[in-house]
Amino acid sequence: MESRAARDQQYLAAMEDITQVMRRSMDKYHEENKESEFHPQRTRYAQMEAMVASERRLLEEVSLPCRLILEHFSTFSDQPDRSISVRYGSALYCNGTYQGYAINEWGHVTLKLGSFSITWRDDEYQYMFYSDKVILRPLDIQKPEISFSFSFSLKYSKLLEEFSDVAGHPQTGYYQPDLFSKED
Repeated sequence: MESRAARDQQYLAAMEDITQVMRRSMDKYHEENKESEFHPQRTRYAQMEAMVASERRLLEEVSLPCRLILEHFSTFSDQPDRSISVRYGSALYCNGTYQGYAINEWGHVTLKLGSFSITWRDDEYQYMFYSDKVILRPLDIQKPEISFSFSFSLKYSKLLEEFSDVAGHPQTGYYQPDLFSKED
């Protein structure tokens, strides 16, 4: 837990450095080149800026339970044998490959699976953890429940020890009793 906090501070400092360099270089670039705002390189540069901002928000803005599932899903990257299924209310999207996530302003999280994207606002949900799925239960009953089932169990993730304080987090509605235990 403390090592995670120290590492998070190092990553935040690195993200701040990257952000400052990107801003300085973009300001200089705009002064020298008066090209269209829709130029392909400008578009890719904006995507890089959004990615850096998303990484900062992961560390600063989203809840620890949300971060745990996003970090777990990140281990699915470039792993063709790992997949994620989503149930959003009554809609079901099965076995999508992990394509990444974005954290936008106000804690809106977008998870990209195959050609499917799903977005939710972190602070509007409680997280229920099981070894092979996570259920996001809305605080507002008007919103749909979101369920993520995955092929690589949280139980085998090396993240659980690092995120053991998720068990006591106010946004954790439930966790499988042996999930965060030290014994195995």
